[in-house]
Amino acid sequence: MAVYANSDDIVNLLAASASGRLADTVASYGPASSFLYSLLQGNDRLYAVSLLSMEGKVLYYSSKQGSSINLQQVADEAWFQETLARKGMPLLIEPHYKSYIDNKSPNNKAVLSISRTIIDFTNSKPLGVVVFDQEVSQFVQNVSDTEWERNQQFRIIGSSGASIYSNTEATETSDDDLQLLLQGAGESFRVESDAGSLLVHSNTLENYGWKVITSIPAEELSRKSLFLRDIHLSLLLFLILIAFLLSIFFTYLVNKPMKHLLLSLRKLGKGDFKTRVAIGGEDEFSQIGTTFNGMVENMERLIQENYQKDMLKNQAEFDALQSQINPHFLFNTLSSILAVLNKRDYERSSTMLRSLSDLFRYSLNRGAAIVAFQEELAHIQKYLYIQSCRFGSKYKVGYDIDEEVLANGIVRLSLQPLVENAIIHGLEPLKKGGELKITAKAFGDHYYIYIVNNGVGISDRKLNEINDKLQQSADIRERSQSDSLGMLNVDARIKLYYGKEFGLRLYRGNTGETGVKITLPARRLAT
Repeated sequence: MAVYANSDDIVNLLAASASGRLADTVASYGPASSFLYSLLQGNDRLYAVSLLSMEGKVLYYSSKQGSSINLQQVADEAWFQETLARKGMPLLIEPHYKSYIDNKSPNNKAVLSISRTIIDFTNSKPLGVVVFDQEVSQFVQNVSDTEWERNQQFRIIGSSGASIYSNTEATETSDDDLQLLLQGAGESFRVESDAGSLLVHSNTLENYGWKVITSIPAEELSRKSLFLRDIHLSLLLFLILIAFLLSIFFTYLVNKPMKHLLLSLRKLGKGDFKTRVAIGGEDEFSQIGTTFNGMVENMERLIQENYQKDMLKNQAEFDALQSQINPHFLFNTLSSILAVLNKRDYERSSTMLRSLSDLFRYSLNRGAAIVAFQEELAHIQKYLYIQSCRFGSKYKVGYDIDEEVLANGIVRLSLQPLVENAIIHGLEPLKKGGELKITAKAFGDHYYIYIVNNGVGISDRKLNEINDKLQQSADIRERSQSDSLGMLNVDARIKLYYGKEFGLRLYRGNTGETGVKITLPARRLAT
């Protein structure tokens, strides 16, 4: 195949020879001979190379000793005709001497050869034949380097039946048995000889028709079989021991995490939610341990959240009720109602008493934790109505409510603490001109509530302090003494019910007003 890597020089020489143009032949001889000689020198297993025309003329011959032009004919030789008949397939030629080399020349050595027709791929026509030779002694050396079994006999028989190689001078295989192998009558059989019983096997090289025949004493095979048997028995005993040790080891690996898991389950059954299972690795037990730990953490978190929710809800209800039964608030409210009664304005006094009653009922009602914004807004309007009866025209109340937010959910008793703070800390110190505005707007998946007053305002320090607390943990015990407890309570309950991304934010507007922004999910309550 290496010839086709530089086929132009070879094709030019063969084509010039076929045309009979001597000048062209001489001109193309140099490049072709240089290429062929380089192939010869680059492979230490090759001895010689020849290039022949389709008429059997030896256009080029070179051995390791050098090259020469030889115009002898080999057209009538059987190997040449068979090579052409193979149409490009290689032919392996058994040991022989070159007919076109002088018998007295040191180059004329016994060689094995491979011949092959060179095809012009442009028109698929044969142009000539190339022959590569290997010394028989080189071939014998290559084969003899193989490591044979003790007393094993090895022979290579050519397609003609001639012996090409044998690792012994004399073979124990009889001529009759050898003929049976050569005729394909069998591939393996037993032969009895003076040296004992021999097992003979032959293998045919399909591409070249050669046979490789090996024989080995049956006693040698029996010895190897016994050796293999002993090895297998020893290996079996070793594997049984290893399996036993592995079973003990894996039993330990299984029992240890199981014991840890059972111990943690017993602790969990006794109410210890701090218990955890420490199982390393990435196997099924590790996954069970991870799942168990996650389950316990979720249980502890849910219990803590529900506890906080109930505690915060109860505190919000208590604070709302406490605000409404505050002696100062209650005295002023009842005094306002009495003054209205003295004026015989029974309708207004009735409205005030009904509003006060509704405030108590809403605060004492332990119903759903999440109510419609419309319901929470109605509660605030009653609260502000009572406050307006107390303060008169000291401040005004305005509303800017989108209708689409009225059905959205809100944590119950969220607005009253914020409105109360706005009145007490912002508007009450004013003599007049106060304004409180409640705004609710929807935007995308959220809706926002703003409670803004233009009262006395809030300092930067206090604003930042409250906002920092709103970003911290919802643990109410840490802020039980805070004067902004109502606002923190509302924020904590919103985060517990809706998530950390929702809640309160205190801010100051461009014109000095103080506001609280409530961020809630725009989720409509099912009717």
